[in-house]
Amino acid sequence: SVGSVRAFGVANATNIEASSASKSSYYSHIGAVAATSVGSVSAFGVASATTIEASTATEPSYYYNIGAVAATSVGSVRAFGVANATNIEASSASKSSYYSHIGAVATTSVGSVRAFGVANATNIEASSASKSSYYSHIGAVATTSVGSVRAFGVANATNIEASSASKSSYYSHIGAVAATSVGSVRAFGVA
Repeated sequence: SVGSVRAFGVANATNIEASSASKSSYYSHIGAVAATSVGSVSAFGVASATTIEASTATEPSYYYNIGAVAATSVGSVRAFGVANATNIEASSASKSSYYSHIGAVATTSVGSVRAFGVANATNIEASSASKSSYYSHIGAVATTSVGSVRAFGVANATNIEASSASKSSYYSHIGAVAATSVGSVRAFGVA
């Protein structure tokens, strides 16, 4: 962290030694995110420079993209609005003049499977994740653990029955992520 800015380093090597985010020999990209709130809107600035000085999210000399996300709930549906303007005024997620895309995500659980529905309409009424008229894509993720590895299965069907992550008839892709720590660096391996 530098001031109100939090810097992230992404390693470009498979074998990671303990290292700070500023060691360029280990990191191919150093980014930074600064966040500030205006009313119910939270603005995020992504820095375009490797060396980040203390800066607010509104200083364009450091940030090449200022976005904003406002969230509101309608029934069991949570709507998100992503602003398309650099200068964000206090605004609800329903003000289309500020938001280029309004989406919504509704979740429901069936057995050990949690289903997600992504709405394809700007104006979202209260709706369950199973109402196809509101949702352009229904997915599901089931997780299971094998040793220190946690496996994820992503369903390829719209209608999801209760199923474990190992049932190939429901899942188009089974992946796994294992994490280990070396010094202050946390390494992730994707199977």
